[in-house]
Amino acid sequence: MKNKMNIKNSKKSSISSNSLKFIDNRILINRSIVCVVILALLSLLIGFFSSIGYLESFRIIFGSVFVLFLPGFILSYVFFPFSKPFDEEESGDGDDVKNGGKKGRMEEDETGSAIDWLERFALSFALSIAVVPLIVFYLNLAGIRINLLNVFLEILGIIIISLIILRYRLRKISERFT
Repeated sequence: MKNKMNIKNSKKSSISSNSLKFIDNRILINRSIVCVVILALLSLLIGFFSSIGYLESFRIIFGSVFVLFLPGFILSYVFFPFSKPFDEEESGDGDDVKNGGKKGRMEEDETGSAIDWLERFALSFALSIAVVPLIVFYLNLAGIRINLLNVFLEILGIIIISLIILRYRLRKISERFT
C-alpha cells in the first residue's frame, strides 16, 4: 500500500516538474473575457469605419471565430489535454542525458502529448477547417439542409460533444494521478 502511494506521489511530482498543466479554469475564463472584449471592440471599429452596420460586423467577427476557431480549439484540448510553456525545448536542460535520452517519451507515457499555445492556436484553425465542413456536408447528405440555423446547431453540437469528451478525459486523467 505504501509503495502505491509513493508511485502516485512520484507521478504527481513528475507532472509538476515537467511543467505540464491542466486547463486552469480561472485563467481560461479571464482570457476568454479579454478575447470577447477585444472581438467586440474590433467589431465596433469595423462597423464605425466601414459601410456595413454594427450588427453585421458583430456577426462577421463572432461568426468567424465560432466557425473557424472554437471547434478546433476544443478538439485540440481533447487530443492534447496538457499544455507546456512556449519556450521549453525538447533537449534544452540536459535531463534527457540523465534519463538515457528518454525524457520526452516518459512525458508522453505518463500524461499524453503536450503542445504549447502556438501549436494549439494553429491546430485549432486546422481542425476547425477540416471538421466543420465535413460534418456539414455529411449531414447534408443525410437530409439536413444547409442553412444558417442548421449550421449553427451542427457546430454547436460539435462543440458540446467535444466538451463532453474533454470533461471525461480530464476526469479520467485526474483520477489516474490522484
